[in-house]
Amino acid sequence: MSLLLSDKVWVMISEIAKRGVYPTHGSKLGIFRLPADVVGQNEINNLMNELKSTGFILDTYADRIFVTHKWSEKGFDIYTNTEQTANLEMTVEIVTGDVIDLIYQIQPIEHFGDYYWIKNYRQKADHYAKIIIDTIIQSTKISQKLQNHYQKIQKLSKEDALKKLEDITPLANGVKKMKEMDKQSQTSQIPGVSSNTSAISLQKESLDTKPDLGKAPSISQTTPEIAVAPAVNDLSADTTISLTGSGTDHAAIDGPIDTGFKSKRKPVGKFKGIEVWGPYDAPGQLGIWGTDVCVDFDICISDGACIDACPVNVYEWLDTPGHPASERKPFMAREKDCIFCLACENVCPPQAIKIFTK
Repeated sequence: MSLLLSDKVWVMISEIAKRGVYPTHGSKLGIFRLPADVVGQNEINNLMNELKSTGFILDTYADRIFVTHKWSEKGFDIYTNTEQTANLEMTVEIVTGDVIDLIYQIQPIEHFGDYYWIKNYRQKADHYAKIIIDTIIQSTKISQKLQNHYQKIQKLSKEDALKKLEDITPLANGVKKMKEMDKQSQTSQIPGVSSNTSAISLQKESLDTKPDLGKAPSISQTTPEIAVAPAVNDLSADTTISLTGSGTDHAAIDGPIDTGFKSKRKPVGKFKGIEVWGPYDAPGQLGIWGTDVCVDFDICISDGACIDACPVNVYEWLDTPGHPASERKPFMAREKDCIFCLACENVCPPQAIKIFTK
């Protein structure tokens, strides 16, 4: 492992480690370790040339290459009553040598300024970093080096080695989507408002306009009706179980999750459309939740690593008061959005997560 990170992160023992942790200094740090080598200035220069086609900003120093993506987000500051633009960036550092370390660090939003109105900054920056990393792997000779490694060390065929590489870099084709996300960041979106209507202008108008309570509004003064989207997570929608009950005498259990639970357990109901596998005796025994993204709620300790690691925001917190292991759980509210990168499964300390890849 790079000496730069020897005292700051944990490294998973795997061919490509996708793991983000929060060190003591408060920034998110991730490291991908590749069983491939880039040695010498000629190979570094060749790698730089190959990366030029990706469209990222490049820089190099000694044995390191820095690959940066910059984007802007617009927002309205209600305290200064002005529109503002935040210029953000995410850099992945390639540490070359006998093995390759791909490193990224997510600075706190305060590093860029007091942009309190920016939403989901860490998740977006983490997602961008993984797109950059997968693109680096797929767009350079690193791809061929990894395939050769799989063929030589793991005795895979050429076709299987290529498929394995594609499986572990699912975001390699995400640069186009990244640019689309950047465009969307320029105009905040409000449900029910047409795409050509800026959320900034709506917020500013709501601050500047003071209704005259003594007069009824004329037809020309009335506000156009805005359609309100139905609640996505309505508790009554496809929910057949309750989080409350008489099961208060259960104790916390240790991991890992039983990966063969689907052949041993039976579904006992659903919560907001998510399958729940028994035994179930709320609030102390909650069973295993999910079909593709599965979490054993009886093992989960609510550390939040899976929520931070997920690049597509599959999870959200669900309060589970009275459970002995933890009183909130990572609920797979957007299970269908899972890209099967296994990041959440890899970072879970009690090993409470099992992803069934398609």
